[in-house]
Amino acid sequence: MMTRTKLLLAALLLAAGSFFAAPRARAMDPVTLALLAPAAMRMAEATHPYLMNGLACGARGLAKTGISAFKTLYLPLGAVQCTLGLPFGCLGSGVNNLIEGGAAPFEMAFHACMLPVNLFGVDI
Repeated sequence: MMTRTKLLLAALLLAAGSFFAAPRARAMDPVTLALLAPAAMRMAEATHPYLMNGLACGARGLAKTGISAFKTLYLPLGAVQCTLGLPFGCLGSGVNNLIEGGAAPFEMAFHACMLPVNLFGVDI
């Protein structure tokens, strides 16, 4: 079994070693940069439409997720309309809001799960 001093010494060495960052690799060779830059530019130009399409579909998917999250507020609104608004004829709209607010968390979960798919350019 380790004694208390050995355990404290091991913890101290582990803590002291974690403060030092790993050395960063720097490849600044001008010849390498001169050879690879035109190929990198061609690749960037070729993938630009696909990246923009993926970002646009991802933004739409994120907006759909946010709208679904907002629709969860229809649930308490529908409950209030069904109970307090019953004498004023709000039962129909209250039931509609209850149904829409009850389905909204599942819709939000679906859109949140489909967000990575949307980033690949598939608009679901």
